[in-house]
Amino acid sequence: MRFVKASDLKRGMRLGRPIYNRKGELVYDIDHRLIDADIVQMRNNKIMGVFALDAAEPVPPMSDTEREYDRQRFLNVYALRDEMQKILFNHRANRIETIAESIVSSFEVFKKRIDFSQSVRSRDEYVCSHSVNVAILVTLMGTKLGITNADKLTAVKAALLHDIGKYVVPDKLLEGETAEEVDRILNNAQDTGFELIGMLFDGDKSVMNTCIQTHRILMNHRFGRKNDEKPTLLSRLLIVADTFDSMTAIDASGDLEPKSFVEALRYLRYNFEVFNVKAVEALENSIEMLKPGTTVLLNNNHQALVTVEARGDVLRPTVLEIKTNKIINLEDMSNRDIEIVDVIKKLDNRHVVDR
Repeated sequence: MRFVKASDLKRGMRLGRPIYNRKGELVYDIDHRLIDADIVQMRNNKIMGVFALDAAEPVPPMSDTEREYDRQRFLNVYALRDEMQKILFNHRANRIETIAESIVSSFEVFKKRIDFSQSVRSRDEYVCSHSVNVAILVTLMGTKLGITNADKLTAVKAALLHDIGKYVVPDKLLEGETAEEVDRILNNAQDTGFELIGMLFDGDKSVMNTCIQTHRILMNHRFGRKNDEKPTLLSRLLIVADTFDSMTAIDASGDLEPKSFVEALRYLRYNFEVFNVKAVEALENSIEMLKPGTTVLLNNNHQALVTVEARGDVLRPTVLEIKTNKIINLEDMSNRDIEIVDVIKKLDNRHVVDR
């Protein structure tokens, strides 16, 4: 499965993930073959692209639970987009609490790791899609860590609103600007957004404070500034979830390739002074990183197929080395010198493997 930009869509391509409308109704199912009208409609709706299967790739299994997960994600994105527009218009949050409760109740029930395949995002929905994804991750991670329901709801509301400042910045305002000027515009917008969050929850500053602290710590990290601030538990969750989704999502411009889950996880682990170890471990225990059937590149430059997920370190599963036809348990101490470098998008020129 691979992401194909809207500009590169072709008749006959097969969808790798279902697509739902704002009512939660199925529009295109998995394995749907695109026709010209589909492509025109997607481009008119500003869809950045789709996840497509290769012509020779079998349809990946998708359980009813996974389908409901995808459907709930679409529903909450549409609900948040509507709520954002109302917030910006009348400065009142009528449904944020309801949306947060819906996300918590829908996703805290997952006991096993979920398939967190990135969803298709339109340019207009990018901020809301990112915010809902972060809210889902925060729910899963908070559940793994056993935080209270009240704290979970606060963290989810912070996740839903943490990028509200970006929502008010039109794309045209950023066109042609230097990277420094774009940063300045977005930072000013974020400050305005935080003030708005403070107005929405006037009697409770915990949501605003979590958003502000998360933004400050991530900006310090981005620009190489020293950070002496000790984040709260909720900020730790939001920092990890926000960064992971930002790294693995399709870029809002549609031009940059997303990082693989392996790349993103290694980055979080390496920068442990910013990304809390327990929060990262909670993320690892919440979503599937290397499912059986995933093709990977080993540090001996050999390709391998994941056959069994790891019991401990998610980056050390059991694999079948393709060149030697040898089964290697990467958790075995005798194989500690062998590591997975990354997932491989293509096993050969025909077959595209799932990311």
